[in-house]
Amino acid sequence: MSWTQAILLARGLSRGWGGICSTALTGAPFSQVPPQAPRGLHCSTAAHNPDSPLVPCPPEPQRVLVKALAPHEELFRQAPDGVRDKASFVQAVQNFTQYNVHKRGHVDFIYLALRKMREYGVERDLAIYNLLLDIFPKEVFRPRNIFHSIFLHYPRQQECGIAVLEQMENHGVMPNKETEFLLIQIFGRKSYPMLKFVRMKLWFTRFKNIDPFPVPRDLPQDPVDLASLALRHMEPDLSARVTVYQMPLSKDSTDATDPTDPHIIGSGGDSRGVEPLLPDEARPGLREEQLG
Repeated sequence: MSWTQAILLARGLSRGWGGICSTALTGAPFSQVPPQAPRGLHCSTAAHNPDSPLVPCPPEPQRVLVKALAPHEELFRQAPDGVRDKASFVQAVQNFTQYNVHKRGHVDFIYLALRKMREYGVERDLAIYNLLLDIFPKEVFRPRNIFHSIFLHYPRQQECGIAVLEQMENHGVMPNKETEFLLIQIFGRKSYPMLKFVRMKLWFTRFKNIDPFPVPRDLPQDPVDLASLALRHMEPDLSARVTVYQMPLSKDSTDATDPTDPHIIGSGGDSRGVEPLLPDEARPGLREEQLG
């Protein structure tokens, strides 16, 4: 037995003897004296507490966290009549710059505006991107010495500027001279947003006309025009012509919702290349376009 265990055992015995002596002095019977076991090195008083429950209490139900609104979210909810267009988006940006003179939280507002651009239909508008870059304070984040140029000076603001340029790149928006002037005024020439701008100017001009069969950005909604466009891209002969024929409605057709006559679109080496495949009721070609 070590000295530590001997000392602890002696302390437990002394406590038990003190309880017996106090009982004898008060005149209480010994059967009412609560037993006190000696405490060892790895024993705790909580294990010998008779009032502690043996079965652990069930865990408390987790609270449902209510998602808080993003900062400056209310600025995009002040549009009149709930119309979401370019004018209401510009008004939200102007409200932020008007009521927040010191432009506190401008990084969070720019990130929020980048997420809202698709809802307002301005994700391909260069003027809107320049308007967002104009929110940054001027002459504040420019590097002052060589150490600022080597290390990422004001990293959060520079990453926000790069995010604006990356969204422009994803939507095929080419930066202009105003974008370059804003980046130099905000971050300086020796900064990462300016490096991103230089790379975009280099590769956008080289890859602008790399596709020999470009597809228009906004496709036509008319199915006849859409089929004609698809046929132009499928035809290898550029001297071929695309002809649109209109067919009359069948006698058994009772559809009154869409009384438009059906169309047939064909192409061939000459203007009548699809005529042998048409029935006799087909009208002559309504529209004929040359591919080349």
